[in-house]
Amino acid sequence: MFFIFGISKKLKQKIDQKVLYNGEMVTGIIKVYRFYFDFFFIPFIPLHRTYSLYIPKTDEYYENNYFGKMPKKYLEICKQAAKSV
Repeated sequence: MFFIFGISKKLKQKIDQKVLYNGEMVTGIIKVYRFYFDFFFIPFIPLHRTYSLYIPKTDEYYENNYFGKMPKKYLEICKQAAKSV
């Protein structure tokens, strides 16, 4: 038998959120990604979430994944924003 399986990443939410950065409130763009285990290109099992935060004013980008680490204060903001929407 021939089975096709893998892991895919899908964008679930894109949120504009006010973030405290260096003592002032700036608008940050939060993206929530969800990883799935795919079987024949159909997502079956959700594995985990990752977050990314982009601050356009300073052109800074943070990711929470295996290679990029997000500061804890921004990670908590991303988790709260993802729950509220």
